[in-house]
Amino acid sequence: MASKENKPKGDSVEEQNKKLEQMDYPKNEDIYNQESHIPLDNQGKPEGEIDNNDTMGMGLDVPGSEYDNQMENIGEEDEENNYYSGADQD
Repeated sequence: MASKENKPKGDSVEEQNKKLEQMDYPKNEDIYNQESHIPLDNQGKPEGEIDNNDTMGMGLDVPGSEYDNQMENIGEEDEENNYYSGADQD
């Protein structure tokens, strides 16, 4: 005879379903419903023109980046690895 002690500890199916229902959210909050539809061709590629100008550009606002401009001009821009790269030049 199986005792209650051998029964796996965890949520019952009803409890799991109740938790899943609590996780649901309205369709208007779904990020996949908020983007515009892009039609695809037979090969799964987007039809029409693609805007490739969606880049961040060179003007990133990184605090303190202006302090190492002189070092960047002489090729010392890789601060993290300079210690290791210079070790073989001794």
